[in-house]
This record gives sequence, C-alpha cells and structure tokens, in this order.
Amino acid sequence: MRAYNEYQKIVALFLAGLIMLMFSGCYSLRGIPKGEIQYAGGKHYYIHGTNSSFQINNVSISDGVLSGSLAYLAESPKKKDVINLYVAPDSAIKKNGSIISIPFENIAKAELNKVDGSKTLIIGSGIAVGTYFTVGLIWWIAKGGSCPFIYSDNGSNNNFEGEIYSGATAIPLERDDYLWLKNIKPVDNLYKISISNEVREIQNTNLAELLVFDHSPGTNILVDKYGNAHTLADTKKPVSAVDNYGRSLSDEISFRDSIRYISQVQKDLILYDTVSLTFEKPANAVSSKLVISAKNTMWLDYMFVKFTDLFGKRYDNWKEKRNEKPQEELLKWSFDQGMPLSVYLETDKGLVFADYFNLAGPMADKEDVLMLDLSDISGDKVSIKLVSGLLFWDIDFIGMDFSPDQAAIKTVVPLASATDEFGKNVSDLLVDDDDRYLVQPDITNITSVTFPAPSPVQGMNRSMILHSKGNYEILRDGKGKPDVAYLKGFIEPGSFTRYSKDHFLQFYQKGN
Repeated sequence: MRAYNEYQKIVALFLAGLIMLMFSGCYSLRGIPKGEIQYAGGKHYYIHGTNSSFQINNVSISDGVLSGSLAYLAESPKKKDVINLYVAPDSAIKKNGSIISIPFENIAKAELNKVDGSKTLIIGSGIAVGTYFTVGLIWWIAKGGSCPFIYSDNGSNNNFEGEIYSGATAIPLERDDYLWLKNIKPVDNLYKISISNEVREIQNTNLAELLVFDHSPGTNILVDKYGNAHTLADTKKPVSAVDNYGRSLSDEISFRDSIRYISQVQKDLILYDTVSLTFEKPANAVSSKLVISAKNTMWLDYMFVKFTDLFGKRYDNWKEKRNEKPQEELLKWSFDQGMPLSVYLETDKGLVFADYFNLAGPMADKEDVLMLDLSDISGDKVSIKLVSGLLFWDIDFIGMDFSPDQAAIKTVVPLASATDEFGKNVSDLLVDDDDRYLVQPDITNITSVTFPAPSPVQGMNRSMILHSKGNYEILRDGKGKPDVAYLKGFIEPGSFTRYSKDHFLQFYQKGN
C-alpha cells in the first residue's frame, strides 16, 4: 500500500499540471500572455503538441508565425528559465528540415518555469502512466474545458490571477464570481485587467466591475459567493485534520505553501473524499468564517470532457437540452457527483449540511470564504467535514476566523473602458447584468479592461475584488454513436464519480 500511495503523489502532481516535483523554493510557474513570449526571459523553449514535444533554439516571431531551429526531442525540462508552449492542434507544428514554425494563433498556452536544476528531482521517467497524464494535460489544454482567464497589470508585468465563474458550463448555471486580485496595482490612475479565452470554449461574460475595499491594516478582505464582504483578522489553523483513512493532513492544509492535499484513491467502495477538521471554538462564538485556498484538479476537467465525449455526434443536442433545464436540476446533478466542495457542520442536532464552495477552476488557487452559523454548537470545538468527489479538489490551506467583521469602505467601480483584440470598444457589453454579453469564441480572444482607481484612504490597506458574471460552452467535435443505455446510468448519484475513479484505477494498473 505504501508504494501505491507514493505513486498517487506522483499522479497528483501531474494532475496539478507539473512535469517535475521540486523542493520548496526552487521552482516557480507563471502563465505568460502570448504577446510577451519573446520578452519573458526564457533561455530554453519547448513546444508541446498533443503527440510530440521539441526543444527549439533561436526563437523568433514574425508575420504571426513563431519559428526556431530544432535542437532535439525534448524530455522533461531540467533547465532554468524554460518556456513551455502548448500548441493546438498538433498539425499546426510545421517542420521544414531543422526549422519548426507555428502560427501564433495556434499557441493555446504559454508558461515560464524557473527551475534550480541542482535541487530538482525528476519524476516519471519509465512510468507509463506518468506519460499518459502528461499527454492528458496537453490534450486538456488543446481541447479541454476551463473558463475565462484573468490577468492583472501591476505596472511591470501582467500576472495571472485566476479564473472566473468556473463550472458555469450551461446557460442556467450562469453565476456571479468574486475573484481577489492579489497582484494588481494602479497604473496611470487606472486598474487594468485582461479577460482572455485560452481553451476551446465560447465564453460569455455578462458583467465586469471592480469592488475596491479600504480596510484596517492587519486585516484581509474576501467576498463570498453571495457578494458579502468579510474581514479576516485572526484565521486559526485546525487542531486536527484527517482524511477518509484517518491520515493526518496538518502538514498539507495548515499553511499557504507548496505542500498540498489531493485525495487518495484505493481499491475500495469509497467514491467521495472527506476531510474532517476540528477547530478550537472561542467562548460564546455564534458564527465563524471558513477560509480556503484551493483549486480544482485538472483531472476533474479532463474527466468531464471525457464524459461529454460519450455523447458522440449527439453532443450538441445534449448541450442544447442542458440549456433548457432548470438551474436546480443541473446543480443537483453536480452535487450528486461531488463536484462542488460541500461543507457539513457537527451540531448538537447531528451532522448538517451548511453550505458549499463553488468550483474554482484548475489553473490557480482561489481564496474563498463562507460564513458558518455556530448557534447549534454548545461545546468548545467546531468540527466540520469537507466532502467532494475523489481527486476533484486540490487544497493548499483551510482555516477558520472567529473575529467579527470590521467596517470597511467599499467602492463599486464600473469599468472605464473595455477593448477587444481588434481595438473595438465593447464596454457596453460588460457594464450591466443584462442579456448582452462579451462573447469570446476563440482561443485568440482577449479583452483589455480598465477601471478608474479611487483616491487612497490614508492609514488604510486596500483590496480589489473582480465581480464578474457569465457562463461558457465547451466545444467538442462529437463523433460516433452514443451509448444511450450506458449514459442513462449517469443520472444516478455518484455515477460520474465512479466513472472517474474507475478510470484512475485503470491508469494505475497500466503504470505498474
């Protein structure tokens, strides 16, 4: 069993989008806007298609085409300042002798890895299943599903902040999203962000406005899914945290660091991951704020897209029917399959469902918060359970803040401008929650948005939250006849979760 668990750690890292396992402090990864690839300081360039990878030298971009000379067939990058370029489709990579060229529009994603080679431990050489997950990751980027990517400007760089309205894969699932912009700073008295489509989707953004909070030093601000702002002044770690099998998770979830938690998978009947946590409860506390820093795994997105492929040539028909269903029906199916992160509270009346965290997306941790009612807990401990499908969530930190919310100055800042990749003014599509949308159907779509920066408040700290709303449509080229009888089974609770676990165990068997 120990070998099995060690293997799962390797797979977990692949699911998080890593090819290598690094020691703390020797590795960093950030997305690069396509327009900055040639200025990003990369010393080595790797091109990844769906079935091939190459290292290239002498990279240049001219007339919309990136080109370079073939160095050798790439293995896992071990060098410093590596730029990985993911290309969709594979046929976009053209070879003419030793020269490789790629239309710039076919670069689905770019990332800069900074690696200290002396401290790097390479994982997966000789492990077939490791290769499978690497290919699966590239497949996901080229064809997959996610949601709009948000970048912010701090005056020096455009920084990837996260994703918005993740999981809103049908019109009835459209929802509000509140994303803390960690890196943004005013530039020429403007806050600047970009909204980009970098995967095969049609992304429909209904609203974009900036919530600016000026608050006391020593506090942080997060906005929950209901639009309520909460100050965090004294977030406590759990006194105990265990998984389904009683294994302690204190190291994984007590700090915001590189040590993370992804659920174990064993050959048993368990389909749902349960993280059980206990916190010390202050005397007379009647409420608390549950805080997480987490994201979804790429495995969840990968399996959802594989699930949609089961509909074959009737995929578009299934998609249209989903758009006609009530929101409650779609949300219930999502809950029954363990996609959101559900929160259960131990009370004097027993275990009760308290609330849930929306999907966060797989590309960046999202800081999120929920207010919990503790009025039915008489003891000096607060015990909760976080429940989701196996391998669906990747958690960095969980804490609880019992401090009362403090006053903060809130300024709702409507956008000043919004310009698409062609220079067209699209501001009117984003200023109101209405039936008009910024529609981004292609992986080359990027909209630059600015907000006027309110005057700073002396003696106060400032936090910026992007409030957005929208939905997106995953694009698939459905082929073949659907297995209707098999698909009917997915109506049952836990069916998608079982489908996901079965696939994981099959891949595990292939790797051993």
